[in-house]
Amino acid sequence: MRIIFSGGGTLGPVMPLIAIYQELKKNRPDWEFLWVGTKDGPEERLVGSYGLNFKKILAVKLRRYMSWKNVADFFIFWAAFAQSVQLMKLWQPDILITAGGYISVPLHLAAWFFKKVTIVHQQDVRVGLANRLMSFFATYVTTSLEINVKDFPKNKTIRMGNPVRAGVLRGSREAAIAHFSLDPDLPTILILGGGTGALSLNKLVARSLGEVIDRCQVIHMTGPGKAVAVPKFLGNTRDRLLAERYHPMVFLDEDLLAHALAAADLVVCRAGFSTLSELSVLGKAILIVPIANSHQEDNAIYFNHRAEAPIFNEGSQNKDEFVREIKRLLGDLGELKVMGHNMSKIIPKDAREKYAFLIEEIAAKLSSQS
Repeated sequence: MRIIFSGGGTLGPVMPLIAIYQELKKNRPDWEFLWVGTKDGPEERLVGSYGLNFKKILAVKLRRYMSWKNVADFFIFWAAFAQSVQLMKLWQPDILITAGGYISVPLHLAAWFFKKVTIVHQQDVRVGLANRLMSFFATYVTTSLEINVKDFPKNKTIRMGNPVRAGVLRGSREAAIAHFSLDPDLPTILILGGGTGALSLNKLVARSLGEVIDRCQVIHMTGPGKAVAVPKFLGNTRDRLLAERYHPMVFLDEDLLAHALAAADLVVCRAGFSTLSELSVLGKAILIVPIANSHQEDNAIYFNHRAEAPIFNEGSQNKDEFVREIKRLLGDLGELKVMGHNMSKIIPKDAREKYAFLIEEIAAKLSSQS
């Protein structure tokens, strides 16, 4: 059985597919897998770290507005389609799976042309244009949330939950304490800016740390090239506390992230659905800082309604408001526990296994027909 995963440009559509791949690779070590992604996206390095072969094709943005770039994109799209047709002929996949992204549209169109089984997974609350287009010629559509089932053709759509990487669930608080030199008696905040970091969030954190570090310790994944120097306090006690309690990391691999999550009492994060899904399965209390004017705002509102997770408007860069919210949350550990419990009820914990079972069922049908 040969399976192609596709997606990239950002890591959002990558993580649930990595989770599915891990489960299938464990269950079916004889199957072959390939990842199709973008030329310059961050996904190639991550995918390669999991042992997946990677193939690049042209990526074209699908715009909902008029632009002279649409003319060039028209030709790029059909060039990408031609690359996809060639890939269908050479690699001859049985099943193709995507969680969105423009790069998947020409690939899944070519797969439909060759009568391959295709699966489109809808993660986010807001349906993107790429998934909406692919849903028309997909064999199956799966959704993270029940509310999105109505957005797609009823006869092919299944609510599955959002698959989460197995390794993220195997963290150890004790391992985090040892690795990051944490104080086991202090609350721990983990700050995540998405797969590639968030410069604006990092700036806000840097300006705020001095006013909260007396009551917590912080692990901060800054992202490559996006670290921001924390202001010094000229020998003040806060400088000593910052040196002892602030732990900036450019990147956290799966194991370190799992340990950091296990230790975290509060997670400050973007509103990418992969991140929110992992935090839901782990039952973590969160402060959501969505990217303004993006699909993340819809994700944040959904988790706010379901778990009463607070949302901070990063656009204001209001340090005082940010500090007040952090202090309020740290001052009521009971609220954090209730929020974590509510979070744990949003995303099914068995989504990865259910998804793998679906694909194995499809594979069995294909094998019986050959």
